[in-house]
Amino acid sequence: MAVKEIKQNNLRWIHIGGINEDSVDFLKKNFKFHHLDLEDIQSESQNSKLDSYKNYLFVVLHFPQWKQSNKKIISHEVDFFVGDDYVITIQHGKNKEIKNFFYRCINNKKLRQEWMSMSSGFLFHKILEALYSQSRPVLNNVGKQLSNLENDIFSGAQDVQAIQQLAIHRRNVLNFRRILDPQRYLISTLSHTRKTFLDESLSLYFDNVKDYLDKLWVIADTYKETIEGLHLTVESLTTQKTNKVIGALTVISVALLPLTLLSGIYGMNIDALPYAHNSKLVWSMFGGLALIIIMFIVWMKKKKLL
Repeated sequence: MAVKEIKQNNLRWIHIGGINEDSVDFLKKNFKFHHLDLEDIQSESQNSKLDSYKNYLFVVLHFPQWKQSNKKIISHEVDFFVGDDYVITIQHGKNKEIKNFFYRCINNKKLRQEWMSMSSGFLFHKILEALYSQSRPVLNNVGKQLSNLENDIFSGAQDVQAIQQLAIHRRNVLNFRRILDPQRYLISTLSHTRKTFLDESLSLYFDNVKDYLDKLWVIADTYKETIEGLHLTVESLTTQKTNKVIGALTVISVALLPLTLLSGIYGMNIDALPYAHNSKLVWSMFGGLALIIIMFIVWMKKKKLL
């Protein structure tokens, strides 16, 4: 059974690394939680929520997580039960961050005293603060990739790969915003929730977490605008390149029309054509016409019309 516990004074932090029948039985035997909450922790992809009961809080939160295998930002769910003398964290899926925080608290006596010297509400705040602080590197990674892509685009790399990269970054930023938005509202609600373990003195701490999420939201919004601007830039530069290619092909096609016409005329089996029996003069006509066409193309290049 993946249930670990830290105890400091009268406060317990219980961490459940994955939901199975044993962990659910453990909660049923040792705590009097509402059966709907126990059903919720066994369900996948729960929406963020805050349920307030007489003796405890049940909170479902999501945290942005970078998945390297497909370069995608996904949502990692953590459920919390917070009571007078305990905090229970329930991890869904694979995420090493909360497990690392838990074992750091076990092995670091100073950190354990700092986090668990006050109420369960303060410990809950410290866990949230630590987990959401891991969202910044995820966002910074997107920003770094965007900066590199921007340099590539303005250096002339407006190809299909650049467009695909922009689409990936747009998806990631939208996912980040989609994950973060409900959390901002829920943390704001927490700062106004009053329990024996969640008194008014903790409002400032949860407001600080809310401010941090708001900053992340502003950064994500800036990245969203940057992506939209780069997308328009790529479209504009690609269109300009296409127009140049079409313009060049049009000039070549038009330039060949006189030669095509002349070759069509002298390709007919008509003896009465002018200079039909003077091959040198006919070739001179072709050469002169080709020279005029080349001079015209060079003039257009100098005038930057081509």
